[in-house]
Amino acid sequence: MDHKKQTKEDRMSVEFLRLFVEHQKSIYAYILAMVHQPADAEDIMQNVVTLMWERFEEFEPGTNFGAWGVKIARLKVLEYHREKKRDFSFFSDELFDYLSQTASAKAESMDDRLRALQHCLMKLDESDRRLMQIRYEKGLSIKQIAGVLQRPLPGLYKVMGRIHRALVRCVKMTLNAWEMGV
Repeated sequence: MDHKKQTKEDRMSVEFLRLFVEHQKSIYAYILAMVHQPADAEDIMQNVVTLMWERFEEFEPGTNFGAWGVKIARLKVLEYHREKKRDFSFFSDELFDYLSQTASAKAESMDDRLRALQHCLMKLDESDRRLMQIRYEKGLSIKQIAGVLQRPLPGLYKVMGRIHRALVRCVKMTLNAWEMGV
């Protein structure tokens, strides 16, 4: 029986981590939008993650994990403002709710854009995707990439510009298609 319980806990841990990694940026973006201080936002995020894990059994599979996380974050942000006794008390509950919903919508929008970008990156041919990985995952400048790949700098700028334009078009088309339900 302990083995079955451990296996269930392992599955829960894996599922929590998978969902959290997928949504952590949008949850953090919400928190940062509501507190405006990166150090405070990081502290709140740690508390949110802890609370999300403690309450993970309450999460209903198939529902929006990001929205659930933002609800928990909202509670922690309110707690933060009460503890700090910031001049947040002059906000009415309605205004705080409005600000919270706006920040949540922006965070979800960012999450959608990131998913669309990942989708579009997978549509690039291998050499273009490799250039983007070198540029953004390894953090090399275009000049450094030109040196590493022994390619002329002006030509590489043109290629990177073409890839960026293609990605922008693809992301816009993908988001539009998702909005239309296609």
